[in-house]
Amino acid sequence: MAKLDQQYITSLVEYARGGDSDAFAELYMATCQQQYRFALGYLKEEEAAKAALRNTYLTALKNIAALHDANLFLSWLSQINFRTCLEMQKQPAQISENLNPEEYTIQIDGRTFIIRQIMNLPFTESQVIILRYYNKLKIRDIARLMDLRCGSVRRHLANGCRKLKQLS
Repeated sequence: MAKLDQQYITSLVEYARGGDSDAFAELYMATCQQQYRFALGYLKEEEAAKAALRNTYLTALKNIAALHDANLFLSWLSQINFRTCLEMQKQPAQISENLNPEEYTIQIDGRTFIIRQIMNLPFTESQVIILRYYNKLKIRDIARLMDLRCGSVRRHLANGCRKLKQLS
């Protein structure tokens, strides 16, 4: 995917914050493919990914005026998408099996970590850890989904795991 022009995105965000629906539609067109690929990789089902994308952009539209720095739009949108996917993934299990948050765990190097601990890590580290250990994705697939280099994914994974091990 070609890198998005940050200046252009920032100007669209400014217009969208002012209530320009055409600007938000253009933001959607510029970012939806990347966000959809992430949601599909995370949820592994097309319909769920489409629903996550719909919820992500609805949340962004409702809250775009609260975004203080237009330069942070892309990372803000990615955070919304990640949290939407995480909630969608948890929802069916909670309804059908009445699980509490402590039962959502991930095994990393023989140790068990609760999702809540992972969510307290920096955003990119928590995303990489969940995609790698919870969704069982390969490094190259995570890199493609998150639009990162494989080396960056490995670095975020190592940093996140190191921080988690310090907690236990």
